[in-house]
Parts: sequence; structure tokens; C-alpha cells
Amino acid sequence: MRIDLSDLNRLTTFAGALDRLFWCLMALGFLTAIFGSAGTGLFVLILGAAAFVARAGLEDFVRSREEAQPAAPEPKLDSTHTPEPAPAPEFTVYRAPRRLRRPKSAI
Repeated sequence: MRIDLSDLNRLTTFAGALDRLFWCLMALGFLTAIFGSAGTGLFVLILGAAAFVARAGLEDFVRSREEAQPAAPEPKLDSTHTPEPAPAPEFTVYRAPRRLRRPKSAI
């Protein structure tokens, strides 16, 4: 079975199925580790982790393909009109205040 990588809707549905598979395998691995064999539970948990990694990679692939699709052509503007520049991305950097060192007491 070949997976058509151009059908983004089908890939999104497949990523949703991997999400459900991940949670089912996590529950099964937990119950297997508690009630049965620890090794088998660990194996099922590793399979669940593989499903999670595959889902994350697939979602990232779909997101990159959606961004790469060409947008509708922009209408031509008059030569007298100058477009406004796009706003720069904003981010906030928080810095922890420096702690003043307390002098060591003799007590």
C-alpha cells in the first residue's frame, strides 16, 4: 500500500489515527506493566512512543506542505501606493534579577 503524500487531508486523518493509537498503546502498556510482564509493558510503551514520533513527524510534514502551497496572486497596486511594511515578529525576554550575596554571618 502506497501513501499519497500530496493528499494533505488524508495525511491529517492518518495523524489523528496515530494519536488514538498512541493513547491506546500507553494505556495498554501501563496495564500490561502493572498486571503482567514488565518487559512486555515496556515493549508496548516503546511502540506507543514510536507512534507519537510518527504522528509528530507527519503533522510537521503536513504543516510544511500547507505553507509551501502557493497563495493566490496579489492584485496589482498603483505605482503611487506604497504598501505598509509587515510588522516585525515580537518576543519578550525575561531575565531573572541578580541575587545579592548576603555576607556570611559568624553565627
